[in-house]
Amino acid sequence: MNLKRLLPSKRRLLIYVTGLLLLLPVWVYFNPLGRFGYCRFGFTVFGAVPYPGVDIQVRSDGKSRIVEKTHALTFERIGWLLESKPSVLIVATGWDGVTRPEEKILSYKDCELVVLQNEEAIRRYNEYKRSGKQVSIHYHSTC
Repeated sequence: MNLKRLLPSKRRLLIYVTGLLLLLPVWVYFNPLGRFGYCRFGFTVFGAVPYPGVDIQVRSDGKSRIVEKTHALTFERIGWLLESKPSVLIVATGWDGVTRPEEKILSYKDCELVVLQNEEAIRRYNEYKRSGKQVSIHYHSTC
């Protein structure tokens, strides 16, 4: 088998790399660093990084992590978010609003709590970030 035939020519490779480099600023423009970008059922872009099929948490200090999917959100699950002392905590309940925060979360008084379905939660999170508020979010990517 001729390996040269399988590999792209240097010119074609240069075109591919140049195209990717030209598209990168467009991707970051529509999926800004530190905010949510393109999001649909089971697919989330946060900080220009795609997260397919997972739930994520983002703290007010900018740290983020992938978390196990669940429809019953416990206070212990959001503890990591509260460590950064946000002024606003958003709980995104999914595209259909299936995730339910337990009563202990709903009665938490040390920050403003906002419970919304994903589309509105993303919009609100991005607004708070642009205005400089210290905001954390628990984001359920499906249901």
